Amino acid sequence: MNLPIQPHPCRLLFLLAFVFALPATAQVTWPSGQLLPSFPASAQTQDLIILRETSSRWQGEGPELSHNTGRPETDGWLCQTGIDEANRHMIFGPYDTSLPAGPNVAEFRMKVDNNTANDDPIVEIDVRNATTGQVLASQVITRTQFPVAGNYTNFTLPFTIPADNQSVELRVYWYGTSYTKVDWVGVQQNSSSAEMYLFASLKGIINTTQPRIFSYEGDAFAEGQYTWLQSLGLSWNEPADKWDLITKYRNEISGLIVYDPEQIHTVNLATMMAGDQAALITSPLLLSRLTSAPYNFPVLQDLRGSYSSKLQVYQDIFDNYWPGLDKRLLIGLNPDIHKAALREYATALGTAVIWLDPEIAGESELLNSFLSSMPDGANYMGWWPEEAPGVERASTYGIATIASDWATNLTVHSGTSRTVNIKPAPPKPTLQNKLYVAFIISDGDNLQYVEHLMRKIWGNSDRGSVPIGWTLSPAMLDAMPGALNYYYSSATDNDNLISGPSGYGYTYPNSWPSQNLLNQFVIKTEDYNQRAGFRVITIWNTITGGIDQNVGQTFASLAPSLLGLTAQNTGGGLTVYDNDLPGMALSCNYCTNEQAMKDHIASAASGWGGNEPRFIIIQAQPWNNVTPTSFKNVAESLNEDYIIVRPDHIFQLIREANNLPASQNKDGHTHRNKRL
Repeated sequence: MNLPIQPHPCRLLFLLAFVFALPATAQVTWPSGQLLPSFPASAQTQDLIILRETSSRWQGEGPELSHNTGRPETDGWLCQTGIDEANRHMIFGPYDTSLPAGPNVAEFRMKVDNNTANDDPIVEIDVRNATTGQVLASQVITRTQFPVAGNYTNFTLPFTIPADNQSVELRVYWYGTSYTKVDWVGVQQNSSSAEMYLFASLKGIINTTQPRIFSYEGDAFAEGQYTWLQSLGLSWNEPADKWDLITKYRNEISGLIVYDPEQIHTVNLATMMAGDQAALITSPLLLSRLTSAPYNFPVLQDLRGSYSSKLQVYQDIFDNYWPGLDKRLLIGLNPDIHKAALREYATALGTAVIWLDPEIAGESELLNSFLSSMPDGANYMGWWPEEAPGVERASTYGIATIASDWATNLTVHSGTSRTVNIKPAPPKPTLQNKLYVAFIISDGDNLQYVEHLMRKIWGNSDRGSVPIGWTLSPAMLDAMPGALNYYYSSATDNDNLISGPSGYGYTYPNSWPSQNLLNQFVIKTEDYNQRAGFRVITIWNTITGGIDQNVGQTFASLAPSLLGLTAQNTGGGLTVYDNDLPGMALSCNYCTNEQAMKDHIASAASGWGGNEPRFIIIQAQPWNNVTPTSFKNVAESLNEDYIIVRPDHIFQLIREANNLPASQNKDGHTHRNKRL
């Protein structure tokens, strides 16, 4: 069945008034068997815009900031326990007087070396009006609020400057409980934030009928302004001013939805309404410009003053909009942070957009109401306030998370050709009494990683020099088929594309509420993996958990094309499910650098006598500059007892060594040139 995305019934009569003003072109469709909708074919020539916020930044070690404790270290300002004096400000300044009056957002980019030891307070961040002495906003940051140890994380703090020419001071007060490093502090100016919401909604509206606008929103992890356009074989125009596109597409826009800056969660409500009404999301700051010539847009909905709390916004969405929406998809976006990126996709679909924390009373119960009313096979896109609690909560309702909050052009990617040419695997090596090592690079379940950082490190000159397993999302078949085909077309024989956690979406299969729902998840994963050419899955159950017996047996019985599963219970060894499917615990589940990989390989090889083969799987994360060069360096550090192999090959070798069937794929065919 091939169902068009339908508008909310309450808006249908409204939309009819504009039907003759809009072009008669294709529409978004959502066949019943698909995880995600299909967009019309993308235009060959895209309008390319740069979409970034205007911000001011001050380096932690730079001359504009002052310090009462700590010291400079390479790229930031460092405080260490037992060395630096605690309970003092490690950062204060810059006393900037150029920031405009009104709402702004402070940013603090920091990292710690351990995010799991406890949940002690690490720092207090605040914004102070140095002219008046008033603290405008503050927050205590605890250890577990850093999602990954050793990685910089951006913490945001909305604040309002009462008047122009005020001296603004950003401060980081260090409690002395953890190694803490500040890279930089900064302020995002609100007028540029308003443009982010505006142009994200423009992209969503215009790209619904035919994807024609492509934006580059990249940071240090990004792939480059023209990279995907070139990789997908698309050409582009670059308008001198992105506001020219509003004039260009004026006849496809019905009007404005004004959000309330005093209740920022109305942005998520406005996103849903914008897609429904073909309207732009608008800040009051831009209202006079947009209602005047040459645009002359009418205001269709003004949300200012309508809601007194965050919870009230989302309760209204649940009570009055959710019943009429397609419940196969729910999107989570933080309106303070995710101003564009996936917001264009959410606008295009007109689906419900929320930001509810499963660990906060009131929000948790309302989140449950959303999740419990979603049908079997539904998905949650975007992201969560915190990874583990969010993924766990969705898992308990049989809902997978398709991580994608910073994916920037899914409307264009979803409109690329759905023909994926799967590259056949080379023959496996001969089994010997050797130490076999397979490398896997993690986070491919995350569509933004696949779009940005993976595409960047894919260009590393050492890719292909050693075998690497690259995790990707099977949902790319719907959301990014052209990108998946690009990765296959440019892969070497040493590049093995495999499924990220934990199948068609990121979920904890051990936590699924019923065997029937788990069966459906595995069957759908098998379907998508076969068509994507993925024969290995990395299974995550929490960040460090193993695979329950019934979960492994379910994959063994319902996913016959699989060669093997990896598990997160580091060093847990081999488990064979139903005498058929090997599941191998990783020897390192999230290595951050070359030395960590070497150490874990040495530990896993300890005691090996050379009389039998031994199998070691190393998973590394890409966010600390792990690249193909890193894997090459590790491989070159090993002696002749070691053989580096692809993940699919290591599972074939594991099968041979343990007298298991060579492959579960009963028909024995490789799925190539498959049209989806």
